[in-house]
Amino acid sequence: MTGDLDDLARWQQTLAAEHATIWGLGLVGAALPAALPAEAALDAHRRRRTRCADEVVRLGGDPVASAPAYDVTAPPNAPAARRLAAELEDACSVTYAALAGADERSARLQGAQWLRESAVATWAWSGTVPELPGISERTQQ
Repeated sequence: MTGDLDDLARWQQTLAAEHATIWGLGLVGAALPAALPAEAALDAHRRRRTRCADEVVRLGGDPVASAPAYDVTAPPNAPAARRLAAELEDACSVTYAALAGADERSARLQGAQWLRESAVATWAWSGTVPELPGISERTQQ
């Protein structure tokens, strides 16, 4: 993610991340003894995917399609599934942070809200509070 992205590109990248996350959460749900947390996460990411696609169309773009499959290994057990869910949230948080840097106020607010929600979800899956995207890179400079 760079500051050179226009709002359409930010929404497209977030949409692509949502597609991948939804696919990965299907694997998470299949590996958990109780799939309810994965189903709730799926619902949230499906709503985000719909919002992203709507924004891409509003901005005059064609929504990026989901890939037929993603290079994600099916988790063999519940702990691995929870790790995968946290990794998926982390990947989305990068695009949410980029969206929070958009030109349009509504996109910035949406990105910030999703970034906050993603941090809470990462904590719920992993028990660890994630760093905001880009923070470790800046502290190393």
